[in-house]
Amino acid sequence: MCGRFALTTPLRELVNFFESEPVSDLIPFEPSWNISPQKLLPVLTETGVHGEHPIPRHFRPMRWGFQPSWGTKSNQNPINARRETIQQKPMFRAAFERRRGLVPADGWYEWMTTPQGKTPWFHTRADGEPCGLAVVWDSWTDGTHHMESWAMLTQEANEDCSNVHHRMPVLLERGEVDDWLDKASLPNLPSEGTVRNHPVSREVNRAGVDHAGLIAPLRTLFDQEYGS
Repeated sequence: MCGRFALTTPLRELVNFFESEPVSDLIPFEPSWNISPQKLLPVLTETGVHGEHPIPRHFRPMRWGFQPSWGTKSNQNPINARRETIQQKPMFRAAFERRRGLVPADGWYEWMTTPQGKTPWFHTRADGEPCGLAVVWDSWTDGTHHMESWAMLTQEANEDCSNVHHRMPVLLERGEVDDWLDKASLPNLPSEGTVRNHPVSREVNRAGVDHAGLIAPLRTLFDQEYGS
């Protein structure tokens, strides 16, 4: 399960990297090292508000926490969807078929269970490129208010991540974005060496704490023991 991540790369750089249409200055985006559910984030998609597809690839702000179009509005929406079951789950099936997207990230956090308690680790791409996280999204309205929201796809962890947690986000290489957005084609598990990770301060456990030091490697005996 992924419940926190970081995104500080400027939107205009992400537009170039993911070959998107230019972004409006009106898109709300604040760099953050501690993004938690319910936040509005830029989502890359080729599907319009009313399901038009394909349209030019672009970023739109959507809330993290999946609100299906047919559901009652809630603040307790799922933030993750398992890739192994997403095509069977009524909650996500239609979104998988018609409303797919990508959320950019500098990296994400997972928590390792240790005798000293749960220790957060920050995961990022070893090549330094932005992470492309596969998501599904939906549009909800009550006739007056409109909201778009998303859930992150997760999968079994690869060799880089399994020492920390048994799950990880579905990562898209740049060459896999088209197939995901256009054809719902999910990528293979990332090859070993794609992701690097290191333990970080437990400060990240507090959603209100947000600064660059949250992703700094934790240099402790624990760190040396686990070879970060």
